Parts: sequence; C-alpha cells; structure tokens
Amino acid sequence: MLEYEDSATPTVNPAARPDLTVELTASPLQRIGAFALAVLASASSPGEITPDGLVRAVDRMTTDLLGTTGLAKAAEPGGFWLSASYMLWPNSKINPTARAKQSPEERRRQIRAWRSPEAAFQRLGVPCAYCGREACDWYGKVDIPLGASVAHRNTTAPEHQGTPLCYPCVACLWAFPYGARLAGGRAAVIHSWDDAFLGRITHLAVQATRQAAGASSAARGTKPGPYERELTVLRAVRGYGYRLTAPVELIVLSNSNKEQLLVTQEMGQPIAEWLRSTVRKANRAAGYAALTATQATKQVPGEAFLAKRVFTRPAQVLGAAVAHLLAQSAAAQGVIPPEVPALSPLLRSYCNEVLSMDEKDVERITQLAARLALLLGRDSRPGPFRDFIRANSRGGNLYGWFRSKAVDWQLFPRPEGADRVLLPVRDYRLLFEDERSWSWRRLLTFAVLEALAEAGWEPKGSTEELRELRDDLAESAVNDTEEG
Repeated sequence: MLEYEDSATPTVNPAARPDLTVELTASPLQRIGAFALAVLASASSPGEITPDGLVRAVDRMTTDLLGTTGLAKAAEPGGFWLSASYMLWPNSKINPTARAKQSPEERRRQIRAWRSPEAAFQRLGVPCAYCGREACDWYGKVDIPLGASVAHRNTTAPEHQGTPLCYPCVACLWAFPYGARLAGGRAAVIHSWDDAFLGRITHLAVQATRQAAGASSAARGTKPGPYERELTVLRAVRGYGYRLTAPVELIVLSNSNKEQLLVTQEMGQPIAEWLRSTVRKANRAAGYAALTATQATKQVPGEAFLAKRVFTRPAQVLGAAVAHLLAQSAAAQGVIPPEVPALSPLLRSYCNEVLSMDEKDVERITQLAARLALLLGRDSRPGPFRDFIRANSRGGNLYGWFRSKAVDWQLFPRPEGADRVLLPVRDYRLLFEDERSWSWRRLLTFAVLEALAEAGWEPKGSTEELRELRDDLAESAVNDTEEG
C-alpha cells in the first residue's frame, strides 16, 4: 500500500508533535478518511501513519487543491477538485463567492491558510468530538463533509463555535473524498466495520479518485448505468479475497448548498459472504451468469438488478429467478429451461445462507417436490402441471390443490421408500403458516421444475392445451414478479 508519490515538502516539524497519530472512531466518514489518509501517507494502515507521514499527506492534499487556483471554471481540465468542492466544501477558501475577482496568488494564499498545518500545534482545551483527545480548533461545514444525518445540517448556528476536532481527525475528514467516488453531484463510498476489507476497498478508491482527478472533464461526464453504485459494491465484495466479518454499507452524500443528502444502504454479512462464494465455489460460479440473467428486466441488466435487490429486498432474488424460469417455460410451450440444474446450487445455498431457511427444511421441500414430480410427471398432458403452477401462484388455491392430490398420492403406486403422506404437517406449516411461506412456495416451484427437468419430462398435447399452459405460465411469471 505504498503507492503514493510524494511531491510536497512539509512546512512544519512533525517531531514537535509526536502525538499526531490517527485513531479509528465510530464515524464511518472518519474511518474511510483514515484509511484514505494511510494511502496518501504511504502507510499500511491508519495506525501506522507517522506524524511525518500525516503532515506530508495533508500537504499533498493541499497541493491538489492549489492545482485549481489558475482555473477560471471547474469545467476546465484540471478542475476536478474545484468541481468537487462545491459538493464537499461549499463556501470554503477554494470556492468563495468572490473567487472570480481573486488572483491565482490570492487563491493560493487563502487555500494555504485554510489547510495550514500550524493547526496541529494548537490546543483548544476541549475533547475532539470524534476521538476524545484534545481538539486543536473548532470546525464546521467547510471541513466536515456531512454530519450524522441531513437533520444535522453542517451550518454553524449563531454564537456557536462549531465542532471541536483534533488535527488527525480533521485530516481524516479532508482525506475522506479520496476514498469516495465523486460524480453526479454525489460522493459515494463503501464502508464496513471489517477493517481489512475497508482498507482494501479504500485503497482502490483512492487510486480511482486520483485517476479521475487527472482525467478530462469529458471522461467524467459518462452517463452511469442503472444501480451503478450498488453494482460497484457487489463487484467489490465478489472480488475480495478474505472472509467478510461485518456488513457492507453504501453511503451516498452531498453537502452542497443546493441539497444536503445522506443515504445509507446495508448489505448484510451473510449476503456479502454468499456473493463471495459465487466466485470461489465451482458449483456456484458455474451458475452465476444464469442467476444474473434471471434478475434482468428490459430496462435493467441482471447483475445490476441483483446488486439492488441484495441491498433492499433479498427475498426477491429467489422470486425473480422463479418468475424468469416460468416465463422461459411459457415461451417454450411448457418445456423447462435448460439452465435449471445450474441454478440449483445457487438458489438452495441462497435460501439457506441468505434467507436463513433451515437446511433441513430446504431438504424437506426438495423431497416434497420430488413427490409432486412423480405425480405430475406420470402424465405428459400439460393440464396437471398447469394446475399446479396456477394453484401455486399469487391468488391460487395451493391448499385445495394439495387436498385433491393427497388422494391421488394414496392411490398412486409409490416407489419403495417413498413417504406415504404427500404433505406432512411440517411441510404444511412451511408452505402455509411460516412467515416466509411465499419464499418456501417459490422454492417448491423451483424444485418441482428441477425434478421434472431431471426426469426429462416435456408436455405433450393439442395446440389448444399447450397454448393454455403457455398462457398460465406467463401469467404466473408476471404475478410472481414484484415489478409485474
């Protein structure tokens, strides 16, 4: 993590302040800034930042801001930090109202005064609001990217001095934007209480931000794709090499005068770990492309919509997958899609590891599906299969369907060892009384499709019968999709 090229000379002697060390606090923004500062200081972690490295990193950030002083407008090449300042530090010394009337030398003088390292030697006599050590000064909107929520607007009330901060903590806040993606008037960051992951992901973000700062304004204007920020988190999680020990947060904020915004979404640790497994376990990696295809809509690519769902409504991943398979079956006149077997390890593991469905219960539903497939598969006519799909859709009478088929199961010559009861009590409770009954029913539909596919079942019938089957499958696919 020693990649930052120094280009500035410290103007103070850090040996005079050996206590200039960085501590991680309970503030996600301060933590992201601390890891970004570590990259800028060529340290392996915030705790390894030396006083000399801290001063040099601050000086480096100041040098980046000074690079904007010769520009007339933020849209000019090299105006990255001037443009970002209106969103991060409105009305600060880099973008005052009278900026157009200032000479480049005046702008440089103002920015150097704003980010002066002399603050490191000040003593305020009150504790830092973040780490509790003695603060060096009072700070407000031009230094703090945003408070805990938009309710804590970053304006300092009359007669109020501001927020007391120590020099290392305010330096972390100055470094915070380096760990963010700054685009579209928003700062988007990835945070986790897993320090190893946060360090890795922030290191990559600093590299990307510095690359963006050096890019042309035209390149920065590329239109983002749907759920691009969520997709970035998904790919970061899948690309991480170690076990995640905490949830992953996506934080989007703006501190501009026009709009203050703070939105936080959380991806649970089980989902993050499951996503990592789709790269590292062969049977799951093989089906990942098929899974993402099931999540797509006409407007949103599958992986982008998967990224959105794992943040907001994880149960819909299963529902969307089953709805997609029903739609594919409808298009093929009831023939079960060939990607069903590849999806099996992914969907079962998703039910168990993400939706917290007990593994033994998942197996119970699988065995129930096998019994249903025996009943349905003995008849190549599309009618029985169509009746099951119709009954197990929203508004369908699945319980009534089971009551009628229970008799058939008793009369049906069952294979040796097969359960005598079609729907045991435990299975009934999962499908009709459990709080996740709809997820259990979606799993049952998938498992029946899988069992019929393994048996090589295909519907055969008149054109009219196949048309009715197609219509019912298509209707079920629409009803089972939350966007439908």
